[in-house]
Amino acid sequence: MTLSMRKNLLTIFLVCLLAEALPKSVVGQNCGCAADLCCSQYGYCGSGNEYCGPGCQAGPCFSPPSSNGGSVADIVTDAFFNGIADQAGAGCAGKGFYTRAAFLEALSLYSQFGSVGSADDSKREIAAFFAHATHETGRKIS
Repeated sequence: MTLSMRKNLLTIFLVCLLAEALPKSVVGQNCGCAADLCCSQYGYCGSGNEYCGPGCQAGPCFSPPSSNGGSVADIVTDAFFNGIADQAGAGCAGKGFYTRAAFLEALSLYSQFGSVGSADDSKREIAAFFAHATHETGRKIS
């Protein structure tokens, strides 16, 4: 057998091998997942957020937590926000820089902040955020 014939036989063998494997991978991409697996937005089977999170097509997909219907703006009133901001010392370079309106605008990028769980959960999350921000800016909380 010549070298040329061996190369041709090897090529034919590899093509046959790929032709056999291809339908199996296509089925996986189109989902046909086991009952305990999710079909990802890209058509692959698996578990975890990559498969069961946003874009999940079938299976036990994760659903986003439902909102409690509360409004952070109703909790973080002008008086509440200014009461915290006004505690900054006169020498604080950023005093007056950050406003309630800016806080609420930034918050629009985080739709689940202060709106998941019970109303008390929301209040605790908001309080924890402001306690953390106050601590990080040097104010001692008593």
